[in-house]
Amino acid sequence: MKIIRESSEDEMILEFLKGELSSKRFSQNLLNILTELNINKDIITKGDINSKEQNIIRKQIIYKFRGYPNKELFNNFPKIESWKLVEFDTNDLDNIYYINYDYWNNLSNNTSKPKDAAKNIIAGIEIYDVSNKPYLNGLNFLKYNLFPPIILITCNNKKYLVIEGHSRVTIYGLNPQKFNKTLGFIGICSKEEMKKYDNRMC
Repeated sequence: MKIIRESSEDEMILEFLKGELSSKRFSQNLLNILTELNINKDIITKGDINSKEQNIIRKQIIYKFRGYPNKELFNNFPKIESWKLVEFDTNDLDNIYYINYDYWNNLSNNTSKPKDAAKNIIAGIEIYDVSNKPYLNGLNFLKYNLFPPIILITCNNKKYLVIEGHSRVTIYGLNPQKFNKTLGFIGICSKEEMKKYDNRMC
């Protein structure tokens, strides 16, 4: 893993929303929220992190959409000391873990690792009757296209927990070489803070 530069909460939020907007599963819900708030999606697709006004609005969007910083997906979310933009290499995939959620636990045989989930997908094993077709479609997409950056957090630079990009990191599990030189955002927190959110990562 190579650190490209320092990042920020504002940039993470923008990239999080970009990633969800590109997701077939979550995009419609996000678009519905934008409509409800009477906000154009340009604030995401053409977002400017140097605009304080935009940053405030995007915080309102992500709170309503996913509960950031302290509800729903982000309940007990750790206090992040710094955010960094990084470039991954293929081996980094071995140190990335899914959030503690039944679907991802079962898909990965309780290892929470994308490569193990990929083995089940290849074997045709489907969890809760959820089709694996989107992963296979994503694998074809990846042949000629790039995915948005994934977002992770860590307290020890050994285990990295996915916050945004579970499906994309699963597709990388199907073809790990494609993970090489991809970009991501990593939030650094203390072990005490991580334990509140997911003590498996400490």
